[in-house]
Amino acid sequence: MKYLSCLSFLCLSTALALTGCGGSDTQTANNAAPSQAASPTGPTAASVPAAPAPVAPATPAPAASSPAASAPSEATGGQTYRDTNGLFEVSLPQGYSYEETGSGITFASGDGGFGGSVDFGSAQGKTLTTQQLEEALKQEYENRLDDVSWQDSQLQPDGSVRVDWVGRDTGGNDLDAISFVEQRGDTIFILNLFGINKPYNDYNSDAQAIVGSYRVRQ
Repeated sequence: MKYLSCLSFLCLSTALALTGCGGSDTQTANNAAPSQAASPTGPTAASVPAAPAPVAPATPAPAASSPAASAPSEATGGQTYRDTNGLFEVSLPQGYSYEETGSGITFASGDGGFGGSVDFGSAQGKTLTTQQLEEALKQEYENRLDDVSWQDSQLQPDGSVRVDWVGRDTGGNDLDAISFVEQRGDTIFILNLFGINKPYNDYNSDAQAIVGSYRVRQ
């Protein structure tokens, strides 16, 4: 459970809602550009030291209001996690494990080389611009990480913002990462994916499967 624990610091959507006020208004792993429809075609991190190929999240379809579940997933050969309140769902490849955090989940590959998290929180009645969401995410990660370098950011077709970065967490792990942040109604969602002491692109197929299955409630 070592790697799952080290990922929990990235659960910060509530902090984004608190710090995202102020400011001004302002594709996807190789061959994996999810569509804006309910059926995606397949997020990004930079490979150390080179920048990664982008991976855009699929435009989430409304999630069903089913109880939290870990059901077999034909798409990934692993399991599908569905939030108890139907806020999001995501499928994880075979061999991945996850932990619930109270505001989403963290997950990691069996070899501990790749992981991520889904996090959500209330926007507390605020409507944040994409620039505010990006700036707030960067500010929080700069506060929480020992080191971070921002490499790229792109507005995705579904309205989410993809931020490419590399950094080091407080446990000394090097992260080669991509984060997606978006606001849907009064809820802020964050999807993080990253290599842990390994290049993100080593797990590109896993990333494509995870992103392609990711859905949030509109």
